[in-house]
Amino acid sequence: MDGPNGGSYFDCSSLAYATELSVGKNITSSCAADQAKKLKNSGKMVETMTDLEIGDLIYYGGHNNGRFLGIYHVAVYVGNGYCVEAFSTGTGVIYTPIRNKNAIMVCRP
Repeated sequence: MDGPNGGSYFDCSSLAYATELSVGKNITSSCAADQAKKLKNSGKMVETMTDLEIGDLIYYGGHNNGRFLGIYHVAVYVGNGYCVEAFSTGTGVIYTPIRNKNAIMVCRP
């Protein structure tokens, strides 16, 4: 998949988009904050992180960045306390334990 600036790579929101699309769920491929806002407004928000299901999207935010809820990142829950996320251009897509710090919203598309 091409990232938002061309080339073959994933940023966090395009990884979430491609993952959900692979199971027949179409979320926007725009930035993570726009995805979260659309899903929340569609009633797709999960109340607590204790009820995570595979495929849930974990949004990180709380920063003063002018975006919805200050969201700056999204990860995809894959089960057993782990997620996949496009972490950085240097690190790439990683499989890692969920980080709770700055996790402010979970949505289930």
